[in-house]
Amino acid sequence: MKPLEEEGEANSAAASKENKEEPKKTLDLSKVKVEPLFEKEVDFDTFSESDFRVVKVKKCQEVPKSKKLLKFTLDDGSDQDRVILSGIKSYYTAEELVGKTLLAITNLPARKMMGEESCGMLLSAIYDYDGEEGLDLIILDDSIPAGAKIY
Repeated sequence: MKPLEEEGEANSAAASKENKEEPKKTLDLSKVKVEPLFEKEVDFDTFSESDFRVVKVKKCQEVPKSKKLLKFTLDDGSDQDRVILSGIKSYYTAEELVGKTLLAITNLPARKMMGEESCGMLLSAIYDYDGEEGLDLIILDDSIPAGAKIY
């Protein structure tokens, strides 16, 4: 059994290693433009019909012959994998998203894209940055369990 000091050092070394991810990109906010807010209101009952869930990325791969699509195999807290296709290939590589915790709307009708069925939509933030479209997936804390409902 390791002495407590050694365990503490090992844990802080592991934490230090985890924190050596790529630095978070910073935006010059003077170059950011966002769409105006919708003027039309949605009543609470309509909003409540949307099923927002936490999902964990089990697998992510490029869709053959597609310039835009990534295919996600997701744990949505049910006993079956959920597949969602998303047109974010120019913003993320498939490899960097495996293991991430994301936000999805899960009760949209299934939709065929490039011959594959997509069952939901991953949520992301979209904005104009210096004349170019910017996109960031909504990435959640890994401690939130798959299938947790968002209200």
